Amino acid sequence: MIWIIGNQGMLGKELSRYFDEAGLPHVGSDREVSILEPSALRNFTKKHRPDWIVNCSAYTAVDKAEEEESSAFALNRDGPAYIAEAAADHNIPLIHISTDYVFDGSSAEPLAEDAATGPQSVYGRSKLAGEEAVRKITERHFIIRTAWLYGEFGSNFVYTMLKLMESRDSIKVVNDQKGSPTWARELALLISVIIGSGSTAYGTYHFSGEGECSWYGFAREIYRLGREKGVLTSECEINPCPSSEFPTPARRPRYSLLCKEKVKREFGLEIPDWKDSLAEFFSSADIPLNAV
Repeated sequence: MIWIIGNQGMLGKELSRYFDEAGLPHVGSDREVSILEPSALRNFTKKHRPDWIVNCSAYTAVDKAEEEESSAFALNRDGPAYIAEAAADHNIPLIHISTDYVFDGSSAEPLAEDAATGPQSVYGRSKLAGEEAVRKITERHFIIRTAWLYGEFGSNFVYTMLKLMESRDSIKVVNDQKGSPTWARELALLISVIIGSGSTAYGTYHFSGEGECSWYGFAREIYRLGREKGVLTSECEINPCPSSEFPTPARRPRYSLLCKEKVKREFGLEIPDWKDSLAEFFSSADIPLNAV
C-alpha cells in the first residue's frame, strides 16, 4: 500500500492515475489529514498501514511566501518533519519532493546532488529546511529535487502560456533564467520505479527533463505545439526579455539545470529530452478547454 500525501495536487493526481494504471494499491490524503497534526498522521498510518509514503504536499506560492513566511515554513519544513516522524515510527520508507529553488542560481554547469545550496527566497529556504528535517529524522528517505514541473492537472506554466497566447497578439517571456521542464507523468514514473524496485539506495536525487532551455525557449515550444495540435487558434508573437522587466517579490535562480547522472545510474532510467516529453504531453493529455 502506497500513501500519497497531497493527492489533490498536480503530482498527486498524476501519481494516483499512474498507480491505478499500474495496478499498484494506494490511498491518498489531502487537507482532510493535516500534515501539521502529528496525531492525524499517526492515526492514518495505523489505519492504512502503508508500505511507502510519498509526500507531494507543499506550499508552492513562491511570491506569496515572501509575505507568508510562517505558513511556508510550516508546510514545507514542519509538515515534512511530522511526516518523517510517522514514517520513522513505523519503519516506512519516505519519498519527499523538493525543488531546484534550494540553489542560488550562480552555477554555470548542471547541478549535482552534492552541489552547495543557497536559496534566494523564502520558498527555497523553507524547502531546504524540509529536506534537512527529513534527513535528520529518518534514514529511509528518497528526496527528489525537480524543476519547472507541468502536467495535466492544476495550474502550471504550460496552461498559463496557452491562455496568454490565445488571448493576446504578443507576449514577453523571460530569457535569462535557464533550466529544464519536467512532465509530472515522468516524475510519477520515477517514483513508481523506486517503489517497484524496493530500492534501499536512500538519499537525494535530481530529476527533470533532459536538455536545457530558458522560459522563453519553453514558451516558444509550447506555442509551436499548441498551433500544431490545434489547441491554439490565434497567432501570437513571442518576444524574449530580461528578468528585470518582470520584477517579482521572490528571487528566482538564474541557472538551475539539474544533473541527472545519479538517478539514471541508480535506476537505469532513460530520460527523454524535454521537447519530446512536451510533445507527448500535447498528444496524450486531455487539455481542458478552459486552459485556453
